[in-house]
Amino acid sequence: MKLGKLYGVGIGSGNPEYLTLRAYNVLKKADCIFTVISKNASDSVSKSVVEYVKPQGKIEVLVFSMAKNKEEREKQVLANANKIFAEIEQGKDVAFATLGDAMTYSTFGYIYAIIKEKHPDIEIEIIPGINSFSTFSAISQKVLVENRAALHVLPAFKEEDIDSIEFPEHSTTILLKTYRSRDALLKRLQKEKDLYPNLEIVYGEHLGLEGERLAYSLEEIKTLPETYLSMIMVKK
Repeated sequence: MKLGKLYGVGIGSGNPEYLTLRAYNVLKKADCIFTVISKNASDSVSKSVVEYVKPQGKIEVLVFSMAKNKEEREKQVLANANKIFAEIEQGKDVAFATLGDAMTYSTFGYIYAIIKEKHPDIEIEIIPGINSFSTFSAISQKVLVENRAALHVLPAFKEEDIDSIEFPEHSTTILLKTYRSRDALLKRLQKEKDLYPNLEIVYGEHLGLEGERLAYSLEEIKTLPETYLSMIMVKK
């Protein structure tokens, strides 16, 4: 039997209206769509985006471990990759829907590497998506970068490393997943703000979704509860 095709589909930051036309069409026609949920989550944002399309194929939610143990995480990724390949082996065209862009800090990157190595004959198409920090820039109406300014994206950080984070001049730094160690991060930003009073700091959460919120000062950010879908922009 001829193998099916794998699509890695970036679906944007969670608002289904941010889907590209290509992403919409692929999700609509795929025989099977896999989407993602973390082990401790009660629902899947990516699944709600896929359901908005009203696809003809079945939707299956894959759990991805957030465990600190690397072996445990890798074991679950491999199991999920095998589930996806089992559908492709039956000749089905399969889409893997992932928040943001499919090749930027995405769970699809792990799936892609496994399938590409083990089954190089599988046809793969990757559909780019609007990433979270582009959404942040648009909603906050803050230019991300211009002229010769540099863009720095920090996906995660350990609390003990926060004091060593650098904010270069003429740059924009995006701090993702700030909920993990936000108090320590805010203290670090306060130190930077004391040294550079013109430093711009913007906080965003649930961007493009219900509960969307922006904050433009450290004092206001401190009053907000920590949340998973959040990030901070630092312009210097």
